[in-house]
Amino acid sequence: MQIKTAKTKKDSADISTLAHKIWHEHYPTIITTEQIDYMLAKFQSPEAIEADITSGTIYLMAYQEDKFVGYTAFYQQENELFLSKLYIDPSHHRQGIGKTLFARVTTHAKEQNLPTIRLYVNKYNSNSIEAYKKMGFTVEKALITDVGNNFIMDDYTMTYNTTK
Repeated sequence: MQIKTAKTKKDSADISTLAHKIWHEHYPTIITTEQIDYMLAKFQSPEAIEADITSGTIYLMAYQEDKFVGYTAFYQQENELFLSKLYIDPSHHRQGIGKTLFARVTTHAKEQNLPTIRLYVNKYNSNSIEAYKKMGFTVEKALITDVGNNFIMDDYTMTYNTTK
């Protein structure tokens, strides 16, 4: 597996394309198609990803045999690292890609002396919650966030201690 840091407009477009595939396969049983399309346009469009990168968010892209199969995005927020995205193409689940990307995120947090990694995950996304728990995350609290257009994110905040 190869991992590279996203930097170009093409990288942003490739990430957006993969996000659309993943979200439309994974989230219809959790949120409406209307909310999926809204959130993809707001948070996972090429323009939103480019803006994230410009403002300091790091995107790592995972490739297997030159095929783009997953990505993560994270940034420092006060004295912790916020893991905003960790998505793997469903046809490549259970191949260690998520763990490899998360190991890179953890290494970055440790290098920056950040003791905590935080993420938000939909309360009804049970497979992802279990995967995060296996990685060492714990559920901290419930959180409801208004994302606009009469949509909310009904999430758990999960944290990971980088000092263990």
